[in-house]
Amino acid sequence: MRKLLTTMILAALLVTAGCGGVGTTSFVHPEFDFAFLESVAVVPFENISDDQGAGHQATRYFDNSLLAAEAFNIVEPGEVARVLENEGLIRTAQLADAQIVAIGAELGVQGLFLGSVSESSSLRSGSTTVSVVTVVIRLVETETGATVWSATASEDSATLWSSLFGTGQKSRSDVMRRAIDECLDTLLD
Repeated sequence: MRKLLTTMILAALLVTAGCGGVGTTSFVHPEFDFAFLESVAVVPFENISDDQGAGHQATRYFDNSLLAAEAFNIVEPGEVARVLENEGLIRTAQLADAQIVAIGAELGVQGLFLGSVSESSSLRSGSTTVSVVTVVIRLVETETGATVWSATASEDSATLWSSLFGTGQKSRSDVMRRAIDECLDTLLD
């Protein structure tokens, strides 16, 4: 009986070790003074996944998490959209330094958050469906267009309970929020 219990505990630990995503990779510019950033803008995230609307959803979640952190003054999304439209910009993840400087000047911000959803999908594993989300977010300062922070997070909905019994999974929205919060934690902590 004791041997069976030990085997079950080890199996549970192995299953748990594979759940929850692959973690976060981040970069923080070692010489940048983040106290310089008073106002920032969030440029709508691009969606390079197959999940239609994932970029818009991620932008809204990121805006909300950033507001909740109370770390910066944030320009309203409508104002950001107006400036991007005036500049004729569609592919916002690939802005040139001059465009970043111009947008920053027009919005009166010291930083722009740019991001993309590179994966937002559901994968079948036996009788279980696992939601997987990967987001890439970076902060560029608007004097030169240099990247001062960047983070990538991949998360999934797998849990020990869902792996063993096929129930109790988190929604794709929850997984996306968790990935965004993982990224933000590397900047704000």
